[in-house]
Amino acid sequence: MKIKIVAGVLGALALTACASGSGRGTDTHEPIRALLSADALLFVSFDADGDLSTTTAEMEAGTAREFSRADANSDGQLQPIEFQNWANAVLGGGQLGPYRLDFDRNVDNVITREEFETEIRGRMRDYDEDESGDIRRSELIRLVGQARTPSRRPNSPSPMGDRPFN
Repeated sequence: MKIKIVAGVLGALALTACASGSGRGTDTHEPIRALLSADALLFVSFDADGDLSTTTAEMEAGTAREFSRADANSDGQLQPIEFQNWANAVLGGGQLGPYRLDFDRNVDNVITREEFETEIRGRMRDYDEDESGDIRRSELIRLVGQARTPSRRPNSPSPMGDRPFN
């Protein structure tokens, strides 16, 4: 009985090793591990013409729309509860980022339209790897090892500082 169990376990391990690939070459058949973050989903929602690319104009229009959606009392600024409600509805929750303090750079507990727009523009620059002004869907994907590293070029100015994106 023990021999059959051991043989079964060894057989299963051998199949698993074969299925996952044994080498580290270019053809390992290992799955690519990639992430799509909440801000990337936001940029996808900005693609108004459905051409699978988000232009600067689409980003500007989408940013204005999202700020208006978040500003529940229409006072031109987002209080923490307004931002949290927006993040829950649009980004899938407050744990995914971008976070409130990513937008509220002066930490006065209020996000102005300017702060909101500045953060979204900075994130668009982070994703725009070829500096075309448009974000293609492929630019929104980050490999797992790159997930905490912004794609910003070293000499590219950013209003956000050199923080990793979420």
